[in-house]
Amino acid sequence: MVEGIVAARPSTASDGSRVVVEAENIISGNRIEPVSDLMLLSVSQGEVSLVRGDRIRFMTQISLPHRFGLPGEFDYPRYLLFQGITATGRVDTQQDIVLIRAAAEESMQRSIDIVARTLGDAIRKAVPDVRISSVLTALLLGDQKRIPENLADAYTRAGVTHILSISGFHVGIIAAFISLISLGILTRFESLTLRWNVRRISVLITIPSMVTYLFLTGNAPATARSVVMLVACAVALYVERETDAINMLLLAACLLIAINPVTLFDVSFQLSFLSLWGIIVAVPLLSERFSAVVPRRSLVIIQLLAASIAASFVTLIPVLHTFKVASLNGILANFLVVPLLGYGAVISGFCVLPLIVLAPNLSGILLWPSSRLIYISNMIVEWFSVLPVIHFTKVTSWDMFFFLLFMFSVTFVRGFRRRFALAAFMPLAAVMIHATEPPSADGRLHVTMLSVGQAESMLLRLPDGTTMLVDGGGYLHDTGRDFGRRVLLPAVESLGIRRIDRLIITHDHPDHIGGLSFVVKNITVGECWTTSGTYSKLQHSDLGSALSDRKIPVRLIAAGDSINIASGVDFKVISPGQHVLRNDGDDIRNTNEDSLVFRVTFAKFSMLFTADAGFDAEREMISSGCDLGATVLKVGHHGSAYSTSEEFIDKVRPRIALISAGAGNKFGLPSGRTIDLLKTKNIMVYRTDRDGTIELASDGKNLNVYTRYGPD
Repeated sequence: MVEGIVAARPSTASDGSRVVVEAENIISGNRIEPVSDLMLLSVSQGEVSLVRGDRIRFMTQISLPHRFGLPGEFDYPRYLLFQGITATGRVDTQQDIVLIRAAAEESMQRSIDIVARTLGDAIRKAVPDVRISSVLTALLLGDQKRIPENLADAYTRAGVTHILSISGFHVGIIAAFISLISLGILTRFESLTLRWNVRRISVLITIPSMVTYLFLTGNAPATARSVVMLVACAVALYVERETDAINMLLLAACLLIAINPVTLFDVSFQLSFLSLWGIIVAVPLLSERFSAVVPRRSLVIIQLLAASIAASFVTLIPVLHTFKVASLNGILANFLVVPLLGYGAVISGFCVLPLIVLAPNLSGILLWPSSRLIYISNMIVEWFSVLPVIHFTKVTSWDMFFFLLFMFSVTFVRGFRRRFALAAFMPLAAVMIHATEPPSADGRLHVTMLSVGQAESMLLRLPDGTTMLVDGGGYLHDTGRDFGRRVLLPAVESLGIRRIDRLIITHDHPDHIGGLSFVVKNITVGECWTTSGTYSKLQHSDLGSALSDRKIPVRLIAAGDSINIASGVDFKVISPGQHVLRNDGDDIRNTNEDSLVFRVTFAKFSMLFTADAGFDAEREMISSGCDLGATVLKVGHHGSAYSTSEEFIDKVRPRIALISAGAGNKFGLPSGRTIDLLKTKNIMVYRTDRDGTIELASDGKNLNVYTRYGPD
């Protein structure tokens, strides 16, 4: 039992809600242990009505965040630590959280959180279409978590995801709108215009509104940077001092980092800072070059184009370094989406925010203009999202260093800017050339056991460069998250794989096929191999539909099939035979025992893949008399106590055993019995829960084992 105080505004997404809790006590039986740490509590289903300052209690299993140990893996523990979060927990619904006491004091931020929640609820009630209301709340209140994953992905692929994040653009538009309205009102009073400089006063009026809007939208680093810059600009205009965009940008960055040093490592802050840096450097240069040859009205279009190009190209290398995928579609999409959302939906929505609470019955009518603009924008975004994006995994930290050195030189070294500013776009050519390069064939057989938690997925790269993916990992239970999107495909692409020539499905359990649907939909797959029993179960599933929609041929294989898959590399099916339904009624057991078991040989090297096969399947394989000998054994069923019998080990006689298991899994896998047996037989054991992703490389004679990606 954990007791603590809600430390930040709870957020809700498609896969549940998140609450940051300042834990104070851990209660176990009659023992109370005081603690002082932040904890991220995930609520699997529904929303929460908690607000900042509420004291709560909940029962959960406390987990320490850890990495899987995958290539290109997002460092989630590090991300949480930057926010001060050291542990995580999960409950099913808000009913599992006990509200002990609401906040004793009404802080300003708590009051604003309540207002933001009220406004968000009013918007969602007035606009039932979640694809519209979620974008509207993102634009006005900074709540992006509710945007459906497929729509958010479309905005990313279209290169306009920045418009959904409250930034200097949104704050600047609202500040300019408030300033103009204030100026219009003040100039109506002659006495005020004679006594004071109403233009300067209208600029000052924007400051409290910007600060209030900062807290209303959640005080994100990108928004805070924008507000600091605009406040500095407003003060400079008021005291009639010159303003320099670079100085204001650096001032904002220094203040935010001084207040919270880990802001420097926040990706949204970095990209926001760099995009604005690129705009500040590039737009004046291009404006100067074209000002003498184009009409003044056309110059505005050129400036908008320059800003879009500069922001896209300057952030290209950082985005590829962080996310391995980037889009330049936004250069065109911004021309349509920014006016619709930035100038249209933001202003029209902001004007009616106070009214939708005062007159809830009219909310639908008041928000109709914003809703229509968002509807049109979503259509445009989906059109652009089908255009290709750039996949590139080879941007290193040294590339980032030289990129930043170049940006520094362009900005601060006299004479460098004019000569070499356009050279900033040169890295794009190299990226586009290398992005299409397939992984080179080195004449060796590579087997990579991906560390995918309590699941299993293995990637083979054959001596001729062709690829084979065996299973695709997945979550054991439905979490609302897509394993393929979050875990599997990023790992595969980080290894430089752009095509899966053969997809092998051993059986239909979610921890083996959970990530495959997304992979099939988003990467080229040549053909799929599986058993007749497995395929009959998959036909009406999402994976079966994906295979059918992409017109991927499915080949049904069974014991006795022997296939040459590359020069010198043979694939032999050991089990099961032609599918026969077992009669014991245990569907889970039947599925495991009917797992596809096969042996891959390359000259003197061989490896036996056993999926989740248990004792029954092992006895059948032994009694069949087929050759089970292998250099490497992929241990069955994650090292379960009900697989890998001593008789089976004596038949296989492996030198190395590989086990795929999740760190600290609740099943206690791999079992002590299996590990002790393997050690007794002097077999070297590698396991993903301790070694992370494991790679084998063989030239047919020699074998090398690599564990480059540690799990912690």
